[in-house]
Amino acid sequence: MRTKKTTPQKPTRPCDFPGCPEAGEYRAPKDRNLRDYYWFCLKHVQEYNKNWDFLKGLSADEIEEQIQHDAIWQRPTWKLGHGGVKTDPKIKDFFGVREDVGLGMDGKYNPPPRAPQYEKKMQAAIDFMELKTPLVLADVKKQYKKLAKKYHPDTNKGDKESERRFKRLNEAYHYILERLKGK
Repeated sequence: MRTKKTTPQKPTRPCDFPGCPEAGEYRAPKDRNLRDYYWFCLKHVQEYNKNWDFLKGLSADEIEEQIQHDAIWQRPTWKLGHGGVKTDPKIKDFFGVREDVGLGMDGKYNPPPRAPQYEKKMQAAIDFMELKTPLVLADVKKQYKKLAKKYHPDTNKGDKESERRFKRLNEAYHYILERLKGK
């Protein structure tokens, strides 16, 4: 003959809401440190949660600090590769991760190479077209189209200044194209 298994019942604690006879099955924090809790029945925990404000009483600076702290899960952070962890130089870095953060295989910081320096006329063209270096042909063409729409005299009702800028844009674009294709 089989007997039914019975699960031991948990001792019930009373609801912490004054005068409530129900069992307190749901916990709710007493304050911001989240270490002490009230125990409520379902009805009273829902009521408590509607009125709970974790940031109540904090200044704007303290709220911003809390948000920043929460963004990193309350853990200390440091730049990638600067956490004091040395890696064995014998380990191969096939994907170049260490170079991306400026670390050599010896664990020492090697700054990334600087962006290429251009002659004055080329740099002026790059600045006028608001391009980022190193130059990529697709990006140059995309930026040219964007600026051409902005400076075209037809879209600016024959404005002389926009006409001057449009001519300068064309000169800068063709100069950059010549240099990129000449590479």
